[in-house]
Amino acid sequence: MPTPQIHGKRRTFSASAAVETQAATLLKIKDEERLTYEDLGRYLGGKSDDRAAAYAPKPDSERPISAIDMLTFLAACETWGGRFADPLLALVGGRWADAGDVCTSDPGALTLATLLPAIIEIERDGVTTADELSPHEELIRRVHSMTAVWLDMIARKAGQAR
Repeated sequence: MPTPQIHGKRRTFSASAAVETQAATLLKIKDEERLTYEDLGRYLGGKSDDRAAAYAPKPDSERPISAIDMLTFLAACETWGGRFADPLLALVGGRWADAGDVCTSDPGALTLATLLPAIIEIERDGVTTADELSPHEELIRRVHSMTAVWLDMIARKAGQAR
Protein backbone atom coordinates (compact mmCIF):
# COMPACT_ATOMS: atom_id res chain seq x y z
CA MET A 1 0.00 0.00 0.00
CA PRO A 2 1.44 3.41 -0.93
CA THR A 3 2.32 5.89 1.79
CA PRO A 4 -0.28 8.67 2.01
CA GLN A 5 1.21 11.91 0.69
CA ILE A 6 -1.29 14.40 2.12
CA HIS A 7 -1.98 13.29 5.68
CA GLY A 8 0.77 10.73 6.23
CA LYS A 9 2.85 12.68 8.75
CA ARG A 10 0.35 15.34 9.69
CA ARG A 11 0.62 16.83 13.15
CA THR A 12 -2.49 17.74 15.03
CA PHE A 13 -2.82 21.08 16.76
CA SER A 14 -5.76 23.02 18.07
CA ALA A 15 -6.84 26.44 16.89
CA SER A 16 -7.03 27.58 20.49
CA ALA A 17 -3.40 26.52 21.06
CA ALA A 18 -2.35 28.51 17.98
CA VAL A 19 -4.20 31.63 19.10
CA GLU A 20 -2.91 31.32 22.68
CA THR A 21 0.65 30.87 21.36
CA GLN A 22 0.22 33.92 19.12
CA ALA A 23 -0.97 36.02 22.07
CA ALA A 24 1.78 34.81 24.41
CA THR A 25 4.47 35.41 21.78
CA LEU A 26 3.28 38.91 20.93
CA LEU A 27 2.90 39.80 24.61
CA LYS A 28 6.44 38.58 25.32
CA ILE A 29 7.84 40.66 22.44
CA LYS A 30 5.79 43.66 23.60
CA ASP A 31 7.16 43.35 27.13
CA GLU A 32 10.79 42.66 26.10
CA GLU A 33 10.88 45.63 23.75
CA ARG A 34 8.80 47.83 26.08
CA LEU A 35 6.30 48.51 23.30
CA THR A 36 2.90 50.11 23.74
CA TYR A 37 -0.10 48.57 22.01
CA GLU A 38 0.14 51.48 19.57
CA ASP A 39 3.75 50.49 18.77
CA LEU A 40 2.78 46.83 18.46
CA GLY A 41 -0.06 47.70 16.08
CA ARG A 42 2.29 49.70 13.87
CA TYR A 43 4.64 46.67 13.59
CA LEU A 44 1.69 44.42 12.82
CA GLY A 45 1.01 46.17 9.54
CA GLY A 46 -0.56 49.38 10.78
CA LYS A 47 -3.16 47.93 13.11
CA SER A 48 -4.84 50.09 15.74
CA ASP A 49 -3.85 49.84 19.39
CA ASP A 50 -7.23 48.21 20.10
CA ARG A 51 -6.62 45.56 17.43
CA ALA A 52 -3.08 44.94 18.75
CA ALA A 53 -4.52 44.52 22.25
CA ALA A 54 -6.99 41.97 20.88
CA TYR A 55 -4.10 39.97 19.36
CA ALA A 56 -2.11 40.00 22.61
CA PRO A 57 -4.32 40.77 25.61
CA LYS A 58 -2.74 40.90 29.04
CA PRO A 59 -3.10 37.58 30.91
CA ASP A 60 -5.45 39.06 33.54
CA SER A 61 -7.69 40.59 30.85
CA GLU A 62 -11.22 39.34 30.31
CA ARG A 63 -10.85 40.23 26.64
CA PRO A 64 -10.95 37.26 24.24
CA ILE A 65 -7.92 36.71 22.02
CA SER A 66 -8.38 37.46 18.31
CA ALA A 67 -6.56 35.37 15.73
CA ILE A 68 -4.31 37.35 13.42
CA ASP A 69 -4.88 37.26 9.67
CA MET A 70 -2.28 36.24 7.09
CA LEU A 71 -1.14 39.80 6.29
CA THR A 72 -0.63 40.52 9.98
CA PHE A 73 1.27 37.24 10.40
CA LEU A 74 3.55 38.20 7.51
CA ALA A 75 4.11 41.70 8.91
CA ALA A 76 5.10 40.17 12.26
CA CYS A 77 7.42 37.71 10.49
CA GLU A 78 9.03 40.57 8.57
CA THR A 79 9.58 42.49 11.82
CA TRP A 80 10.64 39.74 14.24
CA GLY A 81 11.44 36.71 12.05
CA GLY A 82 11.82 33.48 13.99
CA ARG A 83 11.37 35.22 17.30
CA PHE A 84 7.69 35.59 16.37
CA ALA A 85 7.22 32.74 13.91
CA ASP A 86 9.04 29.86 15.63
CA PRO A 87 6.59 29.28 18.51
CA LEU A 88 3.72 29.20 16.00
CA LEU A 89 5.49 27.12 13.38
CA ALA A 90 6.60 24.67 16.08
CA LEU A 91 2.94 23.70 16.44
CA VAL A 92 3.22 22.04 13.03
CA GLY A 93 6.83 20.89 13.30
CA GLY A 94 8.35 23.85 11.48
CA ARG A 95 10.75 26.68 12.17
CA TRP A 96 11.73 30.00 10.64
CA ALA A 97 14.61 30.27 8.17
CA ASP A 98 15.66 33.53 6.55
CA ALA A 99 15.79 33.64 2.75
CA GLY A 100 19.24 32.54 1.66
CA ASP A 101 19.73 30.26 4.66
CA VAL A 102 20.42 26.62 3.93
CA CYS A 103 18.04 24.09 5.43
CA THR A 104 19.13 20.50 5.06
CA SER A 105 18.97 17.20 6.82
CA ASP A 106 22.57 16.62 5.67
CA PRO A 107 24.69 18.80 7.97
CA GLY A 108 27.79 20.07 6.21
CA ALA A 109 30.08 19.32 9.15
CA LEU A 110 28.98 15.68 9.19
CA THR A 111 29.55 15.31 5.44
CA LEU A 112 32.98 16.92 5.71
CA ALA A 113 33.87 14.78 8.73
CA THR A 114 32.86 11.66 6.81
CA LEU A 115 34.99 12.57 3.79
CA LEU A 116 38.05 13.89 5.63
CA PRO A 117 39.63 10.61 6.81
CA ALA A 118 39.46 9.16 3.29
CA ILE A 119 41.04 12.26 1.77
CA ILE A 120 43.80 12.30 4.40
CA GLU A 121 44.63 8.67 3.55
CA ILE A 122 44.50 9.34 -0.21
CA GLU A 123 46.87 12.31 0.08
CA ARG A 124 49.27 10.60 2.50
CA ASP A 125 51.73 9.62 -0.26
CA GLY A 126 51.60 13.10 -1.85
CA VAL A 127 49.95 11.80 -5.03
CA THR A 128 46.18 11.87 -5.59
CA THR A 129 44.64 9.92 -8.47
CA ALA A 130 41.15 9.71 -9.92
CA ASP A 131 41.11 5.99 -9.08
CA GLU A 132 41.64 6.81 -5.40
CA LEU A 133 38.94 9.51 -5.44
CA SER A 134 36.30 7.62 -7.42
CA PRO A 135 34.95 5.53 -4.51
CA HIS A 136 34.26 8.81 -2.67
CA GLU A 137 32.68 10.66 -5.60
CA GLU A 138 29.21 10.97 -4.06
CA LEU A 139 30.59 12.49 -0.84
CA ILE A 140 32.93 14.77 -2.76
CA ARG A 141 30.02 16.05 -4.84
CA ARG A 142 27.91 16.69 -1.71
CA VAL A 143 30.78 18.60 -0.11
CA HIS A 144 31.29 20.55 -3.33
CA SER A 145 27.58 21.49 -3.49
CA MET A 146 27.51 22.59 0.15
CA THR A 147 30.70 24.62 -0.01
CA ALA A 148 29.48 26.32 -3.22
CA VAL A 149 26.28 27.34 -1.41
CA TRP A 150 28.30 28.56 1.59
CA LEU A 151 30.59 30.61 -0.66
CA ASP A 152 27.54 32.13 -2.38
CA MET A 153 26.11 33.06 1.03
CA ILE A 154 29.41 34.72 2.01
CA ALA A 155 29.52 36.60 -1.32
CA ARG A 156 25.93 37.82 -0.89
CA LYS A 157 26.71 38.99 2.64
CA ALA A 158 29.87 40.75 1.46
CA GLY A 159 27.86 42.42 -1.32
CA GLN A 160 25.29 43.67 1.19
CA ALA A 161 28.02 45.16 3.37
CA ARG A 162 29.28 47.37 0.54
